Amino acid sequence: MTSSKNPRVFVTGVTGFVGGSVLASLYKAHPDIHITALVRKESDAEQLQSVYSNLLIVIGSLSSLSILTSNAAAVDFVIHMGGDNVPAVCAMIDGLASSSTTERPLPQIISISGPRSLLDLSVPITGMESPNSKVWSDVADAHTLISFPKERMHAEANQEIIRHSIAKGVGTMLLSPGQLWGRSKGLLKKECHAATYYAAVKRRGRAFVIGDGSVAWSWISIDDLGDAVVFLLEQAVISGDERRGQVGLNKEGYYFVQAGDVSLMERAEAVNKRLGFGEVERVSLEVAREIHPFGHIMWGCGARF
Repeated sequence: MTSSKNPRVFVTGVTGFVGGSVLASLYKAHPDIHITALVRKESDAEQLQSVYSNLLIVIGSLSSLSILTSNAAAVDFVIHMGGDNVPAVCAMIDGLASSSTTERPLPQIISISGPRSLLDLSVPITGMESPNSKVWSDVADAHTLISFPKERMHAEANQEIIRHSIAKGVGTMLLSPGQLWGRSKGLLKKECHAATYYAAVKRRGRAFVIGDGSVAWSWISIDDLGDAVVFLLEQAVISGDERRGQVGLNKEGYYFVQAGDVSLMERAEAVNKRLGFGEVERVSLEVAREIHPFGHIMWGCGARF
C-alpha cells in the first residue's frame, strides 16, 4: 500500500452524474490523491484531464474485464459507480484479492448500489403511505437488506458481489443513497432522474403526484453523497489500522446514505411554489407511465431509511 495519506484509487463511472461528482469531491478533499479512472471515450478523457491534470486515464469499458482486474490489482482501493454490473465488480474484486497480503478482509472497494431493492412491486402501487410502512435500518436490518428476492432491483447484484467478496477475502462496502437531489459537480453529466420530473412539471404546467402523494422517499444531495464516499475512503485507507478495523464489510457492509425524508406531495407543493404554478395535479398510474416508462415506480412508490 502507498502512503496512507495519498492512496492509489481506481474509479469507474466518472463520466456519469454520480461518478463525476464523487471524483470532484475526492480531489477537493485530497488534492494529491492518486486516481486512475476508467473512461470509454478519448474525448471524455481529454475533458477530464483538462481539469484534473494528475488524473490517470485508462480507456476501456465495464466489459473490459482484464483491464478492470489489472488496474484493481495495482491500487489500494476501488470505487465503482457504474451500476449493477456484477462481472465488472467481480473482476475488480479479483484484482484486489490478487494483491492482498492480509489474512482477514480489509475495506478495499465501494460499490454504489441503490434503495429500490426495498420496493415490493407485488404490492399495488397507490402513491399513498401505508400505515405499516417500514423505516429501514442498515444496522438492525442488515441481514434482510442483502437477502431480498433476487427479482428485486439491485438485490441479485448485491448478493453476488458480497458472495464473491467473501470468497476472495476482499472487504466490500455497498452504498445505497436516497433520492439524489442537486446538480452534479461532474464535467459531463449535471442532471439526474429528478430532472425528468421537473421537465414533466414544466410541460404540464403544474406539479403532480400519484394518489394523495403521501408516500415518502429518503433523500440526499449529490454533494453529500460525495462526502460520504470520501469519509468511507478515509476510514478504509487513510485513518489508520484502528479505524480501518471498525468499518463494516460484506454482510455488515451495506450503508444507507440519507439526510432526511420527504413525501412526494411535499416535493410537488415546493416545486409548484417555486415555479408559480397552482394546485398539485393527481395523475393515474397510466399517465405516470406515459410520462416516463418507470414513472409509476419513481412517483408512486417510496422507501425510508
